Amino acid sequence: MGKYGKVQSLFDAAKEKLGRNATLMEAMEPMFKVTVVRNPITKLLSGYRDKIQRLSKTGIRPPMLKFNPNLNINSTDAEKYAAFVEAVVNGKLRNHHFTPQWNKMKICDFPYDMILQTETTNDDIHIVGEHTNNTGLDFPGSRTDMGKDEGISTLQRTEGYYKLIGPELMNKLYRYFLWDFVLMGYSKLDNPNFPYLDFDQDIEKEFGELIATNVDIVTEEPGTQPTIDPTVKI
Repeated sequence: MGKYGKVQSLFDAAKEKLGRNATLMEAMEPMFKVTVVRNPITKLLSGYRDKIQRLSKTGIRPPMLKFNPNLNINSTDAEKYAAFVEAVVNGKLRNHHFTPQWNKMKICDFPYDMILQTETTNDDIHIVGEHTNNTGLDFPGSRTDMGKDEGISTLQRTEGYYKLIGPELMNKLYRYFLWDFVLMGYSKLDNPNFPYLDFDQDIEKEFGELIATNVDIVTEEPGTQPTIDPTVKI
């Protein structure tokens, strides 16, 4: 947060105004509360490329070999990514960058004033500026916008990375991110509106069977990501 502001300064100001017994929610009540979400399909691919592919010479982690023991440094990106997805949806590769957003960001519980979508943040960031008296607010943009990744965005790479993921595994992936799609209105990979929101999609048709299964959602191991407790004293 150092580049765009320090959270601690907000809490210090709240203590001075509300007293040391103020709760987190009381401290944040006068603030314009914003979070940013992303289509799970592109978010997971971005997580793989950022946390595994860029941080290793092979783009392979041991749990991926359980699903494709023939993986090696010469395997294609699509082969590696298919094994990665298998490992994630089966709970063998855990990282809070790979988990559903709705739960860890408390979409249903936290009183956000605005939920931005990564796909349209460049267009919508000015709304945040209007509500925060900061009309000069600028969004840094993606790695592609900043001239990195050879000018090829995650969205442009999606087709290539997902081409070896068959219907069965894709269904597991949709089940894993079920509530990100249902609660946020994101579109599936085969939806003409992908990767944007599609509130006109038939939820019963697209996700009814998955909702009916009432499966448990695999989540990250305890302690790997922060949680919000509105009663926490500041």
